[in-house]
Amino acid sequence: MKKITSEDIIYAALSLFSEKGYDATSVDEIARKSGMVKASFYKYFQSKEELLLGTIVLIEKLLDADIKELYLKHQLPSREKLRQLYLIALGRIYKNKVHLLVYSVPLIGSKEEKIAQAIDRVEHYLSNVMVDFLIDAYGQSIRDYAHDINFVIKSIIINSFRMSDSELSSTEHQTLAEFIVSITDILAQGMLSPDVQHQIMWRRDSVFYEDSDQIWTKGKQISYALQRIDTVLKQTKLNEATRNEYVQILSRLQRELSEENVEIAHVKALLLFLGQLPELLEDCTKLKAVLEI
Repeated sequence: MKKITSEDIIYAALSLFSEKGYDATSVDEIARKSGMVKASFYKYFQSKEELLLGTIVLIEKLLDADIKELYLKHQLPSREKLRQLYLIALGRIYKNKVHLLVYSVPLIGSKEEKIAQAIDRVEHYLSNVMVDFLIDAYGQSIRDYAHDINFVIKSIIINSFRMSDSELSSTEHQTLAEFIVSITDILAQGMLSPDVQHQIMWRRDSVFYEDSDQIWTKGKQISYALQRIDTVLKQTKLNEATRNEYVQILSRLQRELSEENVEIAHVKALLLFLGQLPELLEDCTKLKAVLEI
């Protein structure tokens, strides 16, 4: 018999939360769907609230992996990337009604506050990625309007799920994603029209986006540069010993950059080594620029 893991319980909970809502789902139901008795549930999670936090963290992890993969699809047209981003949002976040869960949790303790912060972090992360892809699709001129477009698009997605009596099928997801891209085209073209003056609601410097944009952007650039280096290493023809050496150096670089106090001299040396491989030179140069070293 397959051993039950915490992720098995999380996926079972996601299914129930999507179907019944957070409040209406009991620990007993989650345990049964996971294939265990209620008492065994508490070996993995101390409470339903702790499980919810674990659920959001897993969704954040899966979302990040999906988006990193999408960033690396350089051959895709920008409009198609936008459509695929909407599909990721539909599948990873809104399908599971994560954006609604926070309203079901009374925010009275530190654990509940962590849940609210985690949900806000996922929503904010997705908002920044959407803005990124909008600029890629429509140019820098859309930047001032990007958060407003994002606000409208997310409202459409949320209401689509609220109004649906049952879970959307894969075909319906595809249709909805294409519809949303069409609406995005209309919004972008209208806002960029020189004949109409538009009121901007969500400015880049508004409180809603305060403090996090610059940090997030820098972190994103570092993360994706490291991801590209890893991908290039896997695709480049190298003998096994050389490949292993480069992989170890990359691993050391990732560890170094994850430390609270980064040793700049170590990072410089590691990037210098990686940059010896012509295929990695461009990304190593970009990393130096982002890190300002």
